[in-house]
Amino acid sequence: MIKTKRVVLLQPASTGGNFEYIAIPRQGMLFLSGALAQWEGPYHYEREIWFEDRSGLIDPNKDLEGVDILMVTALINEAPRGYQVARMAKQFHPDLITIGGGPQMGPLAEEAFDNGQFDVIVQREAEDIIGQLTDLLLTYKGSQLQEYLNKVPGISYLKDGQIVETRRAGLVAPDFVELPDFYSIKDLSSANPLAGGVLETVRGCTEKCTYCQVIQQFLGYRLISRETEIKRITQLKQMAADGLIHSGKNGAFQVFISDDLHTPPLRAVKYRDERLARLRGWKDHTEGMHSICQCRTEVGQDPEIVDAMQNADIKMLYVGVESDNAENLKLVNKRQEPGQAHKDLVALKKDGFAVVAMTIIGLPYDTEDSIMAMADWITEISRYQTANLLTPLPATANWKDLKPLNAEGELLQEGEMRPYHLYTGRQFVHYDERWTLQESQELYDKYTARLKPVDDLYGRIFRILKSYRLRLASTSKDLSGSFASRITEATESLKGWSDPVSTPGKDLGENIAQRVGELVENLRSVSQPLANARKEVADSVGIRINELSDSLKSLSDPLLPGRVELAANISGRITELNDMLNVVAVAPERRKQKSK
Repeated sequence: MIKTKRVVLLQPASTGGNFEYIAIPRQGMLFLSGALAQWEGPYHYEREIWFEDRSGLIDPNKDLEGVDILMVTALINEAPRGYQVARMAKQFHPDLITIGGGPQMGPLAEEAFDNGQFDVIVQREAEDIIGQLTDLLLTYKGSQLQEYLNKVPGISYLKDGQIVETRRAGLVAPDFVELPDFYSIKDLSSANPLAGGVLETVRGCTEKCTYCQVIQQFLGYRLISRETEIKRITQLKQMAADGLIHSGKNGAFQVFISDDLHTPPLRAVKYRDERLARLRGWKDHTEGMHSICQCRTEVGQDPEIVDAMQNADIKMLYVGVESDNAENLKLVNKRQEPGQAHKDLVALKKDGFAVVAMTIIGLPYDTEDSIMAMADWITEISRYQTANLLTPLPATANWKDLKPLNAEGELLQEGEMRPYHLYTGRQFVHYDERWTLQESQELYDKYTARLKPVDDLYGRIFRILKSYRLRLASTSKDLSGSFASRITEATESLKGWSDPVSTPGKDLGENIAQRVGELVENLRSVSQPLANARKEVADSVGIRINELSDSLKSLSDPLLPGRVELAANISGRITELNDMLNVVAVAPERRKQKSK
């Protein structure tokens, strides 16, 4: 007999610095959850993906009661919160299994064990090992567990107080899990949809930029199959149709294509040709999708790619500009010439794309004057911009080469943890003779004051969505209140109905009153699903409610002939209504099962 185990996959709250923390769900947990769903072993894993930026802070005591496994991943500025939750989870639930991972904990397993009290840390990707790993952690203990863990590739665990790291051989197929498990996201409903979808088509990168974690976290450059691309696009369209991704009045919805067009078309010919063929194949599948993707400036030199992107409804491009200084670009291994990049960006803007120029300031050859000059240049050739001060990240060359600061802006002392809450790209977190931590904050503010930050655009979108959800919640309350009030009004008429001398009449009245009470409770329990249901369903329920209410009022007339027959008819209508409400209530669950 297969046992059911509960798993919570947690993405801790961010301290800010990038719109993606809130606008789109992080992919890692969606694929891990999907891997657990398709794993065949002695346990069935019931999963909940908790994005704190979306659903609020988890309470490790209350919310992890009855949970068997907690998985935590984190980017750098989310790490303190991730460690805190894992540590508190162990305090409140000592038998809870905790697994950490992601681009922060994988390279820094010792820090994660010391601060988060994890049982295991996963290195890099884990879809292919997560089922095996969770089965082992649930089945074995002590030395026997350690013996089995040593056979799982790509993990770290403690043995006699020392960290044991197992070596991973080979890479995970990028579509090992075909469809990300959006349906396990906590609170995902048509009343609380995603701001946009996210589509992963490739893992890794062809480049070697020194500041980037992608190269170490996702080795190589691995495209998913063409068939999987179309399946993932179809999944997103179905989610939008179900109201789980926010759509505009015209039915269009936003999709962020994750790390899609990193390959420079004019240099990586094989990848360029494959991407062109794929984009052309998207043409008949992306209607209603307004897509956003990342790319290099060289795309502006490739009319065929541009035409295919436009036909695939790609509207916005995040372009890695980084700097307008050739020496800076050379230093960070960014193979790009500022003069040519300018021409490419002008071409992309002319082609009608909404270009978001991604920039990094505080590179070694920057001065305050050159940074301000870049602000003037970049706003001329792009609609929106992002800005980050150079920030050292784990597993990059900068992590060891740059001297870290503490929260007061002084050199980090041995044994001090880095002030990860400041690792948002909005100030220096390492020593630089040009600017102190405080001066770098002022420089960042001065620079971004000249930009049109894309963060502001998404801030407006979030406010619109919040207003939309509040209106929908208000409508739901009014709708259920109206239905319940009509039932209650009619029920009041029943109070004097049953003949005190007639036992059958009394029994019949009590039975109908009880059935009505059940209906009212059912209405209350599905008020939100009912409000989210299609309009024709809600209208149909409303009509039945009105008919039932009128019939109940008629039933209260003691002189009405055929009262018993009418009562039986009313009982049947109550049954119909309860059946309709139950269909509405289970519809989201059916969609979830269908997706699996």
